Amino acid sequence: MYYLAFLLVMATPLALLALGLIWRSHSPKRGGGGLAYRTALSDRSDETWAFAHRHIAKLWTRLGLLLAIASAALMVVFRSSYSGFFLWLIGGQMVFLCISAFLVEGLLKASFDENGNRIG
Repeated sequence: MYYLAFLLVMATPLALLALGLIWRSHSPKRGGGGLAYRTALSDRSDETWAFAHRHIAKLWTRLGLLLAIASAALMVVFRSSYSGFFLWLIGGQMVFLCISAFLVEGLLKASFDENGNRIG
């Protein structure tokens, strides 16, 4: 059962890392039906779309790597009490995932106006 919990804990960091690495070189098509970072601000223009995916890819690559290392280490350290711990760990990962979206939105708002035109 520990190994299943370990795999569940590692799913989010590895998904972030994989998407970050994929989107660094191949960002998703705008208007496509696949997985993408879609917000009202990122979908305003092709430039905002590319900007958002470039920054979220960089952030998720770093965040995925850090979360994978930290999560694996914490699961090993707290192996004896993992049953109550791994859900808290997954919750903490979700907090970092949400924070990353707010950071990219902040970058978009600082770099583009409400029509999707670059500021400055």
